[in-house]
Amino acid sequence: MPYIIAVDLGGTNCRFAGFTLENGVLALHRAERRATATLPDTDALLAACETLLERRPATADAFVLGMAGPVSGGLKARLTNAPLEVDLSRARERYGLRACRLVNDFMAEACACLTRVGEEAPCILPSSEASPTGPIGIIGAGTGLGTASLIRDSRNVWMPLPAEGGHVAFPFAGREEAAFEAFAAGSLGLTYLRGDDVLTGRGLCLLHRFLTGERREAHEIAAEALVSETETLRWYARFYGRACRNWALSTLCTGGLFVTGGIAMRNPLVVGCDAFRESFYDSPHSALLRRIPVRRYADLASGLWGSAWIGARMLEE
Repeated sequence: MPYIIAVDLGGTNCRFAGFTLENGVLALHRAERRATATLPDTDALLAACETLLERRPATADAFVLGMAGPVSGGLKARLTNAPLEVDLSRARERYGLRACRLVNDFMAEACACLTRVGEEAPCILPSSEASPTGPIGIIGAGTGLGTASLIRDSRNVWMPLPAEGGHVAFPFAGREEAAFEAFAAGSLGLTYLRGDDVLTGRGLCLLHRFLTGERREAHEIAAEALVSETETLRWYARFYGRACRNWALSTLCTGGLFVTGGIAMRNPLVVGCDAFRESFYDSPHSALLRRIPVRRYADLASGLWGSAWIGARMLEE
């Protein structure tokens, strides 16, 4: 039975998992996690994989690593929000990997919607007009803000498309938001803010400090201010809804939009409150947006499932 090792390497945590593939169906057998800061290089990453899964990566039929940063040639990448660089260009000679691939982590998140993760994702903004063959959009915030999409190719096979939408300038509206923009940009020493600065953990910290004067860690704010209708929740959800709306329009994802990332998965009210819904539909193209169902991943292992899906396609090819 084919065995696939999947890795989801983010700026904060690195997750490892082993999957089997039987009759085209993936099954997760083991998943483990380690702090990314404990992994200084490629050797350490693969050693951790072997220790945690109790299986040498060289014995896997496919090895797929989803990484939170731009990828070069499918074998090299550097994390956007951490110093780690990974190089699998000599993977067969140096590590004995038989079939390996390095992808942007949101390419893996996109592919996850084609697995049980997508099937089990709760719908937060339903629509009866979704196109079963239309493009699919993916967006999510955690340590960074990621985006991707899926389209069907000429063979009618789903093809993931990487993107760096989290690094596009974030659009603010009105005087109050302009005041926050000036505050956050000054605090970060930037001339303009990206979605990566606004919707991630550091953005949440800045927003809460702007609104309340409190200096708190992101996880503390999430545990206290994102679980009820606080002012921090309303502002943050409005920003998240706006980012989702813009990505939905940019990709024209009539097949649906999936929201992933640790913040929304751990704090479902962020995308389940009125502020998110109102912001998402606040557009001259609201009729089009109402045709797009929005779902939220509920499985924190989504990136692993997406990487495993890519591994399964590698074995088929």
